[in-house]
Amino acid sequence: MEIWQEIAADKERGARRLVAECGDRMFTAAFLLCHDQGLAEDLVFRVFACAVRKIGQYKGKASFFSWLYSILINLYRTDCRKMKAAIFETGVIPEDAPSAWGEVREPLGMDEALAVRRAVQSLPPIFREVVVLRYFEDRSLLEMAELMSVPLNTVKSRLRLAQGRLNAMLVNLFRQNERRRK
Repeated sequence: MEIWQEIAADKERGARRLVAECGDRMFTAAFLLCHDQGLAEDLVFRVFACAVRKIGQYKGKASFFSWLYSILINLYRTDCRKMKAAIFETGVIPEDAPSAWGEVREPLGMDEALAVRRAVQSLPPIFREVVVLRYFEDRSLLEMAELMSVPLNTVKSRLRLAQGRLNAMLVNLFRQNERRRK
């Protein structure tokens, strides 16, 4: 029995299976988007709660996991819009905002994997989404367009722009590290 069928038949048992089978992968994706453990855990909890609540809306056209990702991305985007609105209204940047929108921090002493992760985290959310889906979740461009509810050419454009930004950041980071080591 598929997970979505089990959720539809028995919400409690299906929810336990959902968490057991998809929890780690969803947490990784959520963490890569918001790069805060607490926010990622909250986001995954909300994704699963929404999926269980709205299981009747899953039509089986895409994979179940893709449907979960679309929920994740939509909730993440909503959170970003709310945070931006709060910043605009109050003029105060919440403590968790710098990690979501800040610059790459001091690179000295970081290994390459951490440098890449920080560079991805410093991207604006629309670019971070495409990078996470493409390179961390190995999604095709068509899947990404469906998940993000945007045209294929928009996905291609965002990915190309994100790659350019990442390349510029990482080249600069590694050059700075080389200079400091000399």
